[in-house]
Amino acid sequence: MNARRPDTPNEIPPARPKRLFTPAEANRAIVLIEKIVADVMTEYSRVLDLQEMMEAAEREAPAERREQLRLELLRCAGRLRTFAEELEDIGVELKDWSLGVVDFPSLAGGRQVCLSWRHGDRRVRHWHEVSAGLAGLQPIETLPARDAYVGRRRAARDAINARAAET
Repeated sequence: MNARRPDTPNEIPPARPKRLFTPAEANRAIVLIEKIVADVMTEYSRVLDLQEMMEAAEREAPAERREQLRLELLRCAGRLRTFAEELEDIGVELKDWSLGVVDFPSLAGGRQVCLSWRHGDRRVRHWHEVSAGLAGLQPIETLPARDAYVGRRRAARDAINARAAET
């Protein structure tokens, strides 16, 4: 995809449309994201360790050691940013850096929801309402059909039109 670059450094690039995944598409995408998420988890753990080391170094280490730690932390943060951008390019959102939880935007029951996958799982096992977040996880088996509510609305509209035609 060839996105237009901003003309000035402070210009915000146009937002890219969100990709919506079916459960089957999300399960196929796991092959792509699994390694990236594993790298995120490793790098994030390293960042936490470096932060602890920097706090300890503030009290007792020479300036040279503190600078070494600071530079390594910046390198790790850069790698994390790259991994997050790769996931964003695929169309998913990393929700928990230490557990490797990823959300796939989806449609169910005529509304937007998130399919949720955790690193180590072989498939998407949960979903949640966008507003509920991870606290509202539900088993994937309870996911409403993509057009369940749309179908009900259409049936109700057809029934109203049929009654109107009778009169």
